[in-house]
Amino acid sequence: GKAAQAKKQAVGSLFGDDEEMTTVGVTIDERSEYDDKDILEFEKASLGFYVSGHPLDKYRESIEEINHTLSSEFDTLADGSEAILVGKVEDIVEKFSKKGNKFAIATIMDLHGSFELMLFEDRIKELEEDFDLSKPIAFKVRVRIDDFGVKFNLLKIESLKEAKSEKLKKGKKTQKKLEPLNVAVEFSNSDKIIYDLFDVISKNQGKREVLITIKSKLGNIELDSAYYVNNSVEALLKEIPGVQIL
Repeated sequence: GKAAQAKKQAVGSLFGDDEEMTTVGVTIDERSEYDDKDILEFEKASLGFYVSGHPLDKYRESIEEINHTLSSEFDTLADGSEAILVGKVEDIVEKFSKKGNKFAIATIMDLHGSFELMLFEDRIKELEEDFDLSKPIAFKVRVRIDDFGVKFNLLKIESLKEAKSEKLKKGKKTQKKLEPLNVAVEFSNSDKIIYDLFDVISKNQGKREVLITIKSKLGNIELDSAYYVNNSVEALLKEIPGVQIL
């Protein structure tokens, strides 16, 4: 690019034919290859995820000896139970409550993603003074489940070796969320099919969400019906002409 620019500027110049006017030198320094840790950090910074490996790969064997829960498995935890979460601390953001008490939000990376834990002042000090933050750490937590999702109360911070012998308390199992029932109907000038559809849905309410897709040549429209149905409704809907279960 610089060479092309130099040639353009040399056109009509008194010294336009001089090679020194149109020659651009490039100096490349020889450097050793980055180590695996640096490469992984570059991948995460530029792409948002790891490609050639994972920073915790060399600890995988030790982590798998622990009865731990991955971030991808949080929805399987029971309310009131105890769990061990294992990961490397990526960031600690310190804050103050309205009463002036110091706390922090720690972002922790595990083998399947990342999660956050709230730390009170004594836990912040313990983490920073007693543990090597460049290595994975085990966090024993108590699980709380409410309308806003899964939350954790930190009980103990441990080394991977200490976490291997931890015993965990089981809590109350939560019912697995059912997959939505997606019902499709062809677009029609007649509203009878919609009346028949909602007649069945309204009489068979339960815990399974209903989504309705209106199919037409111009494109499909997905509607949230705001209804929840039981498992027997699927067979009843199939009996309505023009209704499909996706």
